[in-house]
Amino acid sequence: MSSTGDYPRMIDPDLAVQLVLDVVGGPEAEVLALEEAVGRVLAQDARADRDYPPFRRAMMDGFAVCSSDAGQTVEVIGELAAGDPPRFEVTPGRCVAILTGAACPPGADAVVPLENVVREANRVRLPSVVPGGAHVAAMGSECPAGTVLFQPGQVITPLVVAVLATWGLTQVRVWRLPRLQIVSTGSELIPCHQTPSPWQIRNSNGPMLAAMAQKMGLARPAVRHVPDCLDAIVQALDEAHEADFVLLSGGVSAGTYDLVPKAVAAWGGRIVFHKVSQKPGKPLLVAVRGRQVVFGLPGNPLACHLGFDRYVGPAIRQRLGRPPLAQPCAGILASPVRWKGGRTFFLLARAQAADSASAPWSVEPLSGISSADLFTPSRANCYIRLPPGQGELAPGTRIPFTWIGTLE
Repeated sequence: MSSTGDYPRMIDPDLAVQLVLDVVGGPEAEVLALEEAVGRVLAQDARADRDYPPFRRAMMDGFAVCSSDAGQTVEVIGELAAGDPPRFEVTPGRCVAILTGAACPPGADAVVPLENVVREANRVRLPSVVPGGAHVAAMGSECPAGTVLFQPGQVITPLVVAVLATWGLTQVRVWRLPRLQIVSTGSELIPCHQTPSPWQIRNSNGPMLAAMAQKMGLARPAVRHVPDCLDAIVQALDEAHEADFVLLSGGVSAGTYDLVPKAVAAWGGRIVFHKVSQKPGKPLLVAVRGRQVVFGLPGNPLACHLGFDRYVGPAIRQRLGRPPLAQPCAGILASPVRWKGGRTFFLLARAQAADSASAPWSVEPLSGISSADLFTPSRANCYIRLPPGQGELAPGTRIPFTWIGTLE
């Protein structure tokens, strides 16, 4: 395959995803301070550097005793709180008052809770039965030294931060966030804060793509706009040299001013494929130059959205060290669906909790007035996939769907 046109055309959507993942490559690592790593993905094994707990820990407020003294009255020789060294030794007939979290003193093999003893001055009467090991967490019982706490691919949540901090990991190796550059093409577009002339439209794809990237945990990508001009598009590609992924919106079909394929070739990109047998979004282009991947997404807003969700999203997840493809969920169709045509149809829908043991989701298709209608589909949170051909599904049909923009 080359930049001169020797590449597959009108390919199957599943092959298109696989080709994207083949050229995207694996993730790259960087080292961050633990407090900066929340939400990132581990790129290392994290191991326990010592036993946890690192001492025999009292699990209750009470008295550290010899279990053989059950039923006896014993002398209280001191008190230990959390953080105190175990400076007393317990022997038969003697015990130590102890607080939750403190290290049990030598000689004590059980802790008797406060409510289970009778105390008078410095002596306590123990219950008739004191099981050995009662209310004492053995050293290393929660996690022995050397245990692999987490493996590469673990998302760093606040609870994971707590675990890593417990074992002294102040810096962690994580997968680097890919950098995106978004370029909206089209001489008819103006920034959304401006008032358009009757022949102009506001640029919605740029903000939408940036929002989808942010939803996946990426930093807000740079967004720029260029007119339908070959040199301007090539220049935009040149200036995006620090980006891992360049997302071009519009200009990717076969019209006179659809200049993205020519611009990508002139820039030196190798086109991997151009056009996918899907609706919406047939004129999708993917190209590479070095480690950079260029996505030519259609200008139609719904097609642009599908292009990101189905192709850019898996590429981002793979670079993040995550499983690239989201697993379908099962739902029950809330209203009928009819379709026809020779391409795979991806229909935006909204899934909501349902009262069904077999499928806990009710899925409502969200068809707009036209393929460019954003208003009805803007409530969508998932996609339904319908096969090529003609068909009809009745309400109540069990149907698979995939969430939009999930990292899982």
